Amino acid sequence: MNRKTLALTAVIVALAATVVLTGKATPSVTPDISLAGSHPMLRTELYFAAIDVQAWDRFLADEITSRFPDGLSWYGVNGQWRGPSGQPEKLPSRLVILIHADNAANREALATVGRLFQQRHGLAVLQVVQHVQASDPDWTADRLEENRQLSR
Repeated sequence: MNRKTLALTAVIVALAATVVLTGKATPSVTPDISLAGSHPMLRTELYFAAIDVQAWDRFLADEITSRFPDGLSWYGVNGQWRGPSGQPEKLPSRLVILIHADNAANREALATVGRLFQQRHGLAVLQVVQHVQASDPDWTADRLEENRQLSR
């Protein structure tokens, strides 16, 4: 194996170790990070196949933002995967990143987003979850109280 193949294999193995397809949280590995005012959260990445821009904007607003109104980031990205032929296939994609509390409501919301995307567009959503410590000066006690996205 050449260095490029070894490096790619290492990345794939590391990524595969963190993939969660069931909507359940990853193993309880809490990072050893001390940030002033930080909270234990999950960082979830959702990988969607790129669909028509208007359809994406509707899905983002109606299904994702409505379930995670406290914020998210999304990017247009280029993906690659091993297709049915066994060969690499390029796939324009969209990546949504969410920072959220680990609770049943958020797990259900993530599962619903994936299920709805697959029902409407015939494409599965890859989900990667990591435990993180997150801090935001806007996360006041009042804002966190009773906040499904940010509170446990």
